[in-house]
Amino acid sequence: MKPETIIPLLKEALNLSDSATVERHPAGIVNQVYYLKDDNRGYAVKWVGEDTFSGIDRFHQFVLQQQLAERGIAPKPIWLSDDELIWVEQWEEETDPHPSIRSPEALASVLARVHALPITARPLNLFSRWLHYMHSAGLKEGDALFDRAIQLRASLVKSEGNTEDYVLCHNDLLAHHVVRDSTPFIVDWEYSAMGNRYFDVAGCAKINAMSEAQTRALAIAYAKEVGKDEDEVLSQVQLHMEIVNVTNDLWLAALEATKQNAG
Repeated sequence: MKPETIIPLLKEALNLSDSATVERHPAGIVNQVYYLKDDNRGYAVKWVGEDTFSGIDRFHQFVLQQQLAERGIAPKPIWLSDDELIWVEQWEEETDPHPSIRSPEALASVLARVHALPITARPLNLFSRWLHYMHSAGLKEGDALFDRAIQLRASLVKSEGNTEDYVLCHNDLLAHHVVRDSTPFIVDWEYSAMGNRYFDVAGCAKINAMSEAQTRALAIAYAKEVGKDEDEVLSQVQLHMEIVNVTNDLWLAALEATKQNAG
């Protein structure tokens, strides 16, 4: 998507003036993000047209983020195109970033805050997501990654059936997704869903490239935050790390296959 096409596309929907401007903003490896400014209004415009493999229900995520915004923990979503390829939300200036949020202890506190939210979303249904990734990647029986996933199915079903640890999860908690740490304010909720809390904790360790010692510190701090037994949390995070690793590998395989097909 080219920046010069954004303003004409959104002019009527957002009631933009002739002085509106747009510029590309750093983003992940799939989506494109733009900063749209119009007088004192600022919008984050996300183009998700290159994401044809994740299986995300954008409309449901839009409604979920509306609830999160009402609780002051996420940017307010403004507009979603009918084809769900363009997502517009309130622009959040990083006015209160703090290096301390990169620590395992700070991220544990943010995770605990998210997991305590009294919001019910759709379930992650991770094995169904795995099947979607495997189909997108063209994996089949006999492929090492396919077989790893199938072998983990029983553990995954048990994890997602554990009602005691079934909470709202962010599922993509990079440190830089927390733009304020005084009262946590988090961006990029597109993978959020109901799921096992320990999948979210282990995922946080994975995507922030934590060392073994840092992962242990994250688990211990999280146990204190939520009032759970330290040894139990350490054990559960370790168990879920393999589920996280397979999820990540399947996602990357689906992404790579999609790129090759597009090329």
